[in-house]
Amino acid sequence: MSSKASVPVLIVGGGPTALATALTLAKNGISIRIIQKDGCFHIGQRGAGIQPRTLEYYNLLGVLPDIWERGIPPMPISVYKPGMIEPIKTFHMVKIEEDTPAIPHNNIRMLGQATQESIMREQLEKLGVHVELNTELRTFEQREDGVVARVVKKSGDEEIPEMIQCDWLIGADGAKGVVRKQLGVTFLGETHSDHLIFGEIESKGLSPGSVHRWGNPGGTLVVLRPTETERIFSFVVSGDFDHDKLMSDRDSLVQYIRDQTGRYDFELGNIVFISDWRPNIRMVDKFSVGRVFLAGDAAHVHSPTGGQGLNTSIQDGVNLGWKLALVIRNHASPSLLDTYTTERLPVVAHMLKVSTNLYQKTRASTVTGEGAEEAWQRGGPLKQLGINYRWSPIVRDERTPYIHPADTQPIDVYGAEGGGASVLRAGDRAPDAPGLVDNRQPDAEPTKLFRIFGVTHHTVLIFSRDAAQIRAVLDAVKEYPPNTMKTVTIYPQGTSTIPTTLNADYIVTDRDGHAYNGYNMTDSATTTIVVVRPDGVVGGIVFGVEGLQKFFQAYH
Repeated sequence: MSSKASVPVLIVGGGPTALATALTLAKNGISIRIIQKDGCFHIGQRGAGIQPRTLEYYNLLGVLPDIWERGIPPMPISVYKPGMIEPIKTFHMVKIEEDTPAIPHNNIRMLGQATQESIMREQLEKLGVHVELNTELRTFEQREDGVVARVVKKSGDEEIPEMIQCDWLIGADGAKGVVRKQLGVTFLGETHSDHLIFGEIESKGLSPGSVHRWGNPGGTLVVLRPTETERIFSFVVSGDFDHDKLMSDRDSLVQYIRDQTGRYDFELGNIVFISDWRPNIRMVDKFSVGRVFLAGDAAHVHSPTGGQGLNTSIQDGVNLGWKLALVIRNHASPSLLDTYTTERLPVVAHMLKVSTNLYQKTRASTVTGEGAEEAWQRGGPLKQLGINYRWSPIVRDERTPYIHPADTQPIDVYGAEGGGASVLRAGDRAPDAPGLVDNRQPDAEPTKLFRIFGVTHHTVLIFSRDAAQIRAVLDAVKEYPPNTMKTVTIYPQGTSTIPTTLNADYIVTDRDGHAYNGYNMTDSATTTIVVVRPDGVVGGIVFGVEGLQKFFQAYH
């Protein structure tokens, strides 16, 4: 006899995509269930490189302090010839750049995917949400008013069936997951013949301050990278070997590493984790059908070259989560959910091209050949700070309107062509701005915008000196549901008289000019309203109450 339960959202999968989506929904007060087929949580490094933009998403989700504390900075790559103790060259894959007021986390942070997941689970548990292990989705059926999911809970040898009625179902169950397959969307792409083994191994005697590399992808390759855990190194090996033997026999794997490195001056201990990977580059043609959504690896798989995978998946989850929360709370029309595909599909398509090109470029390079170092260079657009949704139907820009290209394809979605360096536009990443002095408590420590943004609300930034216009904007915001908006009145530096009785959540002075500069407010006499979405994206740049109202009308 199967039991029957109902819940607004059922999330299938327990990885970073599922957890980021769940956190976004749970923080918005949405009841959810997360089920994972496996009987234990995943281990291993996998998506260890956290790009700067994802660090900002972790800030929005409230987990950045733990992520940062447990992570480590990126390290240079040391390239060796077999048998050599000293590297033939050492270089940084990513140029270390100074943090700025607008970009407080300008460099990648390294932290194993399993640890990232555990931190998100801890945050979810504080909100009363637990990942249900040993719980497998078998089938689902879409109906006009919801989705009926049939799952099986395994307890020892016993299988306990359950029918879950949900309003929405999210497939974050990976490339081999059941949701995409049953949904019937296309998953076009290609599979490459390369085959490599990766994992984690205990090691002693290798410098923990450098990634150690012999060879290159496409041929013989051995990489040993220090992790955040002392004496645990992440490893990657490829080449001409007995795949099954190295996967199953620790001594054979260790001997292969010895043979290819020519080194016996460091110890190799127990294997902590081992898996394999074959380049599989595919993506769906749409991210949802009816009431069922796909996110993360369930929607796109690709080369790990460039460190875009986990980072892209986190952004999928937050983009979907805040929109779904508004719809469930009846604060937006279900049509808002169509913009999940509209916004994410071009970004993911571009990301697949970038990561595939990087993989092919890296694979073709040789240790000493010209261009080898260049092939391993990262950074720039890969930080994902330039990713934008300027073309989205739910962004509104009255200052620099977006002109849609004639071929209907959005351009410069990664900001790789200089888009990130131009005037800030609606659809762009919202920059940080520190040094905001609270005019109600001028002696208190100044705050910054990244302490105000969050996945539970839109943030309405009012750049103005005009008290009457500020009041008109604040009155207009009152018309929207409570707890869905935060208002910030930002006065330019040097303003002498500031009313503190305005009904804004924050009344601040831009002491150092970072907000006015970062948001390109060149004329402080003009009232400009910037609406920052729950995913840290500038949704609107408008000049008055009418523009603000038209911006939010797009949600309905």
